Amino acid sequence: MALNIKNQETCDLAREVAQMTDDTMTGAITIALRQRRDQLKRERGREALLRDIRAIAERCSKLVEPGFTSADIDDLLYDEYGIPK
Repeated sequence: MALNIKNQETCDLAREVAQMTDDTMTGAITIALRQRRDQLKRERGREALLRDIRAIAERCSKLVEPGFTSADIDDLLYDEYGIPK
């Protein structure tokens, strides 16, 4: 379960963060990796959501007849006061 880091910048950063947080280098690296992992999960979640929304929009666009304008669609969806039908 050993990790041997041979990059001087990485070691320097780990040491600096450990000193700033009064933690060990291992603790500083663990926290940094957890934060990065969580960030990646959030980003991938957003990307998946955007893909889903785009897929829904694509399916919806196929339901509209060619030549329909956004005003035509608004007329189908909303009454004269802007309230959904």
